Amino acid sequence: MNELLKSQIGQRVREKREQAGYTREKLGELCSLSPRFIANVELGDATFSLDSLIIVCKVLSCSSDYILFGNNIANEPWSDIIAKLQHLDLKYQPSMSKTIQAIIENIIIAEKVDNIKNGS
Repeated sequence: MNELLKSQIGQRVREKREQAGYTREKLGELCSLSPRFIANVELGDATFSLDSLIIVCKVLSCSSDYILFGNNIANEPWSDIIAKLQHLDLKYQPSMSKTIQAIIENIIIAEKVDNIKNGS
């Protein structure tokens, strides 16, 4: 892998880590990687194995496509929430679906109440 690509991958990892509010130590802990290794990746001096890349992407709620190539498909509305939900174990899907439906119903009710109060 060429040095420029490794550097770009490292920059994207750092960007996502900082957006998530993680230190290198915390990301390393969550991914079972050393903070030094995370630093080396961010500096472009090391690369992830496939297994490590998958774990890092799950923890940072981003696609490997973004980390590797910079393709940011996450610019769509709600994509950050969708990405987080996609990383959950499927056993949580029914309860998450019910929770999201309840939230949507509460928003609709609140909007109706606001419309009545405002005479709309």
